[in-house]
Amino acid sequence: MLSNASFPQSLLDHDPGAVMDLMLTDTIHLWRIDLDQPPRPLPELAATLTSDERDRAARFRSPEHQTRFTAGRGWLRQLLGAYLQRSAAALRFSQDRHGKPQLTGQDAAAGLHFNLSHSGHRALYAVARCEVGVDLEQRDRQVDDSAIIDRICGARERAIFHTLPLEQRQDAFFSCWTRKEAIAKALGCGFASGWQTLDVCFSSGDRVNLRDPTGREWSVVNIPLEPGWVGALAAVGTDWRYRFPQ
Repeated sequence: MLSNASFPQSLLDHDPGAVMDLMLTDTIHLWRIDLDQPPRPLPELAATLTSDERDRAARFRSPEHQTRFTAGRGWLRQLLGAYLQRSAAALRFSQDRHGKPQLTGQDAAAGLHFNLSHSGHRALYAVARCEVGVDLEQRDRQVDDSAIIDRICGARERAIFHTLPLEQRQDAFFSCWTRKEAIAKALGCGFASGWQTLDVCFSSGDRVNLRDPTGREWSVVNIPLEPGWVGALAAVGTDWRYRFPQ
């Protein structure tokens, strides 16, 4: 079972310092759940969804995917509602011009940012006071890592990757892919925006810093997860921290 998969209806009951920690510091909170064993009963999570969200769930052909969407979206609502001390069902979302989800209505003024990623039966959420992006990948997928690296990486990154021993390439690929995905989501840009310009892979040190076209600084790190899973977290700034609330 994932270590921080559930907490009581009030986040304050579970971790009294969590809300204050998030609101007054540069700490980013990360949460993990198993979508096949959600921390709340599925009907309870489904009851918080809007009609549009329920329609989106119904459009999945596979019952498994319907359930996972419902669990993932419902838990996002539970999570944000706990931080905001609001009913999960009352929250409203919109998308920015790049399609990145965000809170809207009266909750937008709280300045709470979030991002989520799911892979297989698991989901990873980031909650922060700044722009943030997160990615989660399951390592059991068979991919043509060399072809993908050539498509998403710049010249320096490609050169380093192709000098690696074959037995190191899968680890290197997933580390790079999740970093690219996380920083692209934090920046609010899609794949078409040119991942080759996001030079964040195969550098010394755990954290990689970069500047966007406006001069703002961002940084990205890989995060420790259970064997078989790879994740990355990116956010604006270079001195933020992260933690998994317990």
